[in-house]
Amino acid sequence: MWHGPFRVAKTVDRHAVRLETAGTEYRLFPIVHVSKLKLVKSYPERSTSTLTNHDADRVDFDEGLLPEDSWERELEEEEYEVERIADVRSSKKTRYGRTRREYLVFWKGYDEPSWVDELDLNCGALLRDFDRGRTDRNRFEAMQSHEE
Repeated sequence: MWHGPFRVAKTVDRHAVRLETAGTEYRLFPIVHVSKLKLVKSYPERSTSTLTNHDADRVDFDEGLLPEDSWERELEEEEYEVERIADVRSSKKTRYGRTRREYLVFWKGYDEPSWVDELDLNCGALLRDFDRGRTDRNRFEAMQSHEE
């Protein structure tokens, strides 16, 4: 079991370091053996130069470098754009016991919605917004039921 992350304050000797534990809720002896440390992130090519911020020289990245429609991805053949997601249902279980979900999807340019497996959808933002809205509604309904 790992605790932390902590900064190494200083090296005590060849095999021990002192950790910065002040301001944390951990109650542990601050000197630990180096074999008990685990690197959180490694930055092999960390920059050593300092960036300065000059508002006069600042250019908005979108305005200065990107064309107007560069963020719109071209649809490939046999790929359709999702207009909105209306509903969700549980479908069959995988062989590992995970329940797959299907979403009722309205497609741009088409009238009829269709049920689509979650793995076949490529609209992460719409999925996140739909799931968040569902969760928020469920929480609100739960709060209302407790008031009654």
